[in-house]
Amino acid sequence: MQDKNNFTIGVLSITATVLLVGVILTTLGGQNTVQAIGQTDRGGDYIVVTGQFTNSNELIYITDAAAKRLYVYGYDWNRRSLVLWDWHDLKRTFEHARGRGRR
Repeated sequence: MQDKNNFTIGVLSITATVLLVGVILTTLGGQNTVQAIGQTDRGGDYIVVTGQFTNSNELIYITDAAAKRLYVYGYDWNRRSLVLWDWHDLKRTFEHARGRGRR
């Protein structure tokens, strides 16, 4: 019984050591930048699109089709959160476009 416990403890110790080395190697490799330029998704009345603003800054565009509004979010590195940059009322845009088409 004691040999079985020692074997189990040994296997767990080796596994923990291998995992620790893996974590150390992945963190020492530097910080990789993740970019999701041009990704699109749709769910219900919402359409989400990502776009590049500058070389180091991307925006998330969320269209609410039911409310006919477009919201633009950006990541604030100081707050470490998404911040609403601006929004646009698409009803006015569509009404303006319809008005021009009738002339």
